[in-house]
Amino acid sequence: MSLNWREIELILSELPLVGSSLQQTIQHDFHSLSWNFYHPETGRWTLYTEIGTPFSRLHLLTRPVTVNQQGKTAKLQRFIQFCRANLQGSKIVAVQQQPYDRLVHLRLDNHGVLLNLYLRFYSGPGANILITDADDVILDLLYRRPNRGEASGQTYTLPPPRLEEGRDFLIRERTDTSFNRQIEQEYGSESNEFTYQELKRKVEAKRERELKSLTTTLASHLRTLKASEDYLRIRKIADLLSANQHQLKDNQQQVELEDWETGETVVIELDPKRKGRENILLYYEKYQKAKGAYENAEREVLRAKEELAQAELHFASLLEGSEDNQQAAIRSFKKELSSETSVSQAKVQSPGLTIQSGAFTLMVGRNAKENDELLRHYVRGNDYWMHTRDYPGGYVFIKYNKGKSVPLEVLLDAANLAIVFSKAKKEGKADLYYTQVKHLRRAKGGKTGLVLPTQEKNLAVVLDEQRLARLLLEHDDA
Repeated sequence: MSLNWREIELILSELPLVGSSLQQTIQHDFHSLSWNFYHPETGRWTLYTEIGTPFSRLHLLTRPVTVNQQGKTAKLQRFIQFCRANLQGSKIVAVQQQPYDRLVHLRLDNHGVLLNLYLRFYSGPGANILITDADDVILDLLYRRPNRGEASGQTYTLPPPRLEEGRDFLIRERTDTSFNRQIEQEYGSESNEFTYQELKRKVEAKRERELKSLTTTLASHLRTLKASEDYLRIRKIADLLSANQHQLKDNQQQVELEDWETGETVVIELDPKRKGRENILLYYEKYQKAKGAYENAEREVLRAKEELAQAELHFASLLEGSEDNQQAAIRSFKKELSSETSVSQAKVQSPGLTIQSGAFTLMVGRNAKENDELLRHYVRGNDYWMHTRDYPGGYVFIKYNKGKSVPLEVLLDAANLAIVFSKAKKEGKADLYYTQVKHLRRAKGGKTGLVLPTQEKNLAVVLDEQRLARLLLEHDDA
């Protein structure tokens, strides 16, 4: 609950405002500031103001502030820089409160230059802090609201003074000889509770997002495991063909052979474009590929299960019992959310797409300009670069994970993205090559982003629509 006009009047009466010089202004978040003053008789003291929240108030500040938001914005920088450049060093020469109102007017003298500081402790869009010159032309303000005529260069007009109170406002029950100290204690406790609940809600939302993402990744690896689990059947077909290679003919579409274990006749499909015995090698290659995919999927399933279990344990530890020590919980919540903010900001600022593949981050350039930007500013020597052979298109970079080799599933994710953002998309398949960024060199006089790879490895991939759908699910701009 915000302060009413009577409570503001009482707080002002206890403060040594007139004669105090402003030494420093600190902006804690989007709504709250501390004003550090010096008074010749009372010494250094700090005024805390909070505008536009359920806890809008001003009072003497005697302990550190717990703020509700994290990070800084351009608005914070703009306003605080103006205050520091134009208000610091000013002396308060007059204090006035609009009758029956929550509007406080401080008149400042900055070495002969008169300035006005208006503090409006209203609810909703009426809340604001405005700084004007002696003629009330707005120099700067906390919240820019052009539709209300509140912007730099506009003339600020004070609301007409009220002739009567309108409704009865009472000062809350006194619990301390200093009303400033009482308000600081009461609102500090309420604000901490509000901050705690807000941060807890955000951490719970982050938990739901991360657990959903990890569950989706696990389900994807389980599907891959299921799709490649018949590699032993493929091996048996290869063994049958090898044992009966004398029955294989060139350009044959299928062959019927007896299964030596069951005695049943088995029909085996062959590639009619190949010579008879070449189909044996083809099936052994299919077996090796399926076996590799299965074993890799097994590892990825185990890793995904571990990551999911660790995430569940992490959030359970973070959230359970947090009410027992709210201050410690607030610090932990802020730390948890600040890491997410850093990652999200990096994703917004980088060109192209940033997509997570298991524990690896993929950065996708969709055109020559994005390719070049990523190469110049966002990748390092140990990161991997992937591109389609013989087709122009986007680059895909796999960010280096210390101590981890890039698994096949991540390579396949990167390859599918490289194909879909290239001219090979129409073909539905492509040969690709990849190498570490440190093995790339720019083509002299070449087009934007053009590079020549060395020590590259090859990969042949058929476009997988299900895989792409999973990767691009949360990227509508793709």
